[in-house]
Amino acid sequence: MIKQIKNVLKEKGLLEGVQKIIIGYSGGPDSTLLVEALSDYSDVEVVLVYFNHNLREDSKDEENFVKKEAKKRGLKLLINGADVRDYCNKHSLSIEEGARALRFSYLRNTKNKENADLIALGHNFDDKIENFFIRLLRGSGFGLSQMSYKDGDILRPLLDFRKSEIIDYLKENKIAFYNDPSNKSEVYLRNKIRLKLIPLLEEIREDSIENISKSINNLRDVEKALEKLIDAIKITYHFNYAEIDRDDFEKLPSACKFLILKKMLSIFNSDLELKRAHLKNLPARGIVKLKSAYLEIMPSRVIVAKNIAEKEKELSLPGETLYGYYNIETEVISPPVKLQANGCEFFDLDCLELPLMVRRKKIGDRLVAFGTEDSKKIKDLFINNKVPRVLRNIHPIIYDKKGIILIPGIKRSNRAPVLKKTEKILKIRYKEVANAGEKK
Repeated sequence: MIKQIKNVLKEKGLLEGVQKIIIGYSGGPDSTLLVEALSDYSDVEVVLVYFNHNLREDSKDEENFVKKEAKKRGLKLLINGADVRDYCNKHSLSIEEGARALRFSYLRNTKNKENADLIALGHNFDDKIENFFIRLLRGSGFGLSQMSYKDGDILRPLLDFRKSEIIDYLKENKIAFYNDPSNKSEVYLRNKIRLKLIPLLEEIREDSIENISKSINNLRDVEKALEKLIDAIKITYHFNYAEIDRDDFEKLPSACKFLILKKMLSIFNSDLELKRAHLKNLPARGIVKLKSAYLEIMPSRVIVAKNIAEKEKELSLPGETLYGYYNIETEVISPPVKLQANGCEFFDLDCLELPLMVRRKKIGDRLVAFGTEDSKKIKDLFINNKVPRVLRNIHPIIYDKKGIILIPGIKRSNRAPVLKKTEKILKIRYKEVANAGEKK
C-alpha cells in the first residue's frame, strides 16, 4: 500500500519541489498511514500537527497516544486545542463545522510559521463519498466533488483507498493506531452516512460506491472547466478581507459567480456557508451576512470580509499592535522631525492624556479634523472615504482619555499638534497588513 501511495505521488508530481510537509495527525488509521508514507522520504521534512477538540472523555488519551507515537518515530510534533463546543455556541456553528474551522485554522497557521510547502490530510475513498453525500443533503450545487489529490497547498494522497483497506494494512503490519470511539456514534451526519447509507447502497448494488466515485470525478472535470473561467479574474487578498472588481464579477455567468465567491471566502474557511440562495437573492448593492463572514456588493467592488469582534486594546509606547486589518506602530521621538510622511501621524505627547487605546467605531463618534474647527461624524468620514461597510467595524479608532485622535488612513484630529515648543513627539505609523498577495 505504501508503494501504491508513492506511485500516486510520483505519477501526479504531487511532491515536486516540496521540502517540508505539515501532516494533520490524529493517531487514527488514516493519518497513521499518511505518516508511514510521507516520513519515508529522506529529502522531505515532516512535521506532525495534532489539534485536541476536547469533545470526548478520551481526548487526553488520544493526545498521549499521539505524543508517544511521534516520539517513537522521532518526528517533530506540535499540539494545540480548544473548547470546540464553546466556540460553536458563540458562532452558531454545528460541532462538525466548528471543529473543522478551528482545526484547519491551526494547520494553516502552523504551515505559515514552519514555512512548510504543503498540508497533508488523511482523507480516504470513503471520506470522498461521505463528503459528497453531506454536501448533496445540504443542498449544495457546485462543490459536490470537493476532494482531490491536491487543492492549492492541501495534499490528499489516500483518496484511492477504502477505510477497511487501510485498517487491514495497518493491522497486518502491526502498526499502532488510535480508535476514535465517536466514529460509531450516529449523532453526527457523517457517521450516519458511513454506518447506514453507504452499506444500504452497497446492498442495493455491489458497485454503487465505485460508480458514485466515477460521477464525482466527472463533476470535478466540469467544475475545473468552470474554474478556468474565473482564473482570469484577479482577486486581491488583504488581511481579513478580499476583493474583486465589480465589472469583472458582473461579466461572469451565475455558476462562476458562485465559484469565485466561494474561492474568496475559503481564506476564512467560510466557503461552505455560501449557498445558491445567497447568489439568487444577491442585492444590486448591499450586504449579505453569513455565519462567520460578510459579503458586500459595492458600485466598483465586491468584497468578502471576516466577521470578527475586535476588542478594545491599549497601545504600548513604544510598541506594535495588530487591529482589524491594520498594523499600528508607536514610537516616542525627539524633535526635529520631518512631519510629512505617508502612513504616519505625529502628536505632541505631552498634550495627550494616556493611556492610548484603539477600538472599533461606536454610535455617535465624532472628530474635529486637523485644520478644521467643525466636528464631523465618524460615519460620514467613512462614507466620504469610501470605506466598505463590512470593514467599518474592524477599522481602528485611536483615542486617549479626551477623545479620538486618529482614524488611520482617513483623518487625524486637530489636537496635540507638533509645535516649536514640543519636547516629545508621538509617532504613529499605520499600514494595512499584507496577506497572501494578489492571486489569480
